Amino acid sequence: MPANRMSKFEVFIGVWNTTGEVLETQTSPAGTLSATDTYQWLPGKHFIVHSVDARFDGQPARSMEVLGFDSTKQQHFARSYDDQGSTEAFVLELKGRRFSIEGKTVRFNGRFDAEKNCLTGLWELKAGKAGWQPWIKLKLVRA
Repeated sequence: MPANRMSKFEVFIGVWNTTGEVLETQTSPAGTLSATDTYQWLPGKHFIVHSVDARFDGQPARSMEVLGFDSTKQQHFARSYDDQGSTEAFVLELKGRRFSIEGKTVRFNGRFDAEKNCLTGLWELKAGKAGWQPWIKLKLVRA
């Protein structure tokens, strides 16, 4: 077992340029996304702060989240907070080059390239009884 359960998330540390194709959903039209994602260790390297400065079709959207490990549940987590007053809890999983985020209303499944300088994947929205609906095709490239 690693001395620090967050060590495998070191791959995220730094600045990423993010682009995305926002797909039409039941509640919103199609569009584009561009963002800067910044991941930084908190002292002690037990938590990572992730800041997002995004634009959905030119409209600003900012958020911040904290990533860590819950020893009670034995799982990695993230808690996000956005500029609209919303918050959500997520379960994170990083296995090899595969990365997933699971929340109650959104989820992400992606994969790093071999050099771990590019992450591509798909965000999905919970669509009631219809299950999960594709939402954003995302690409993060290390700056």
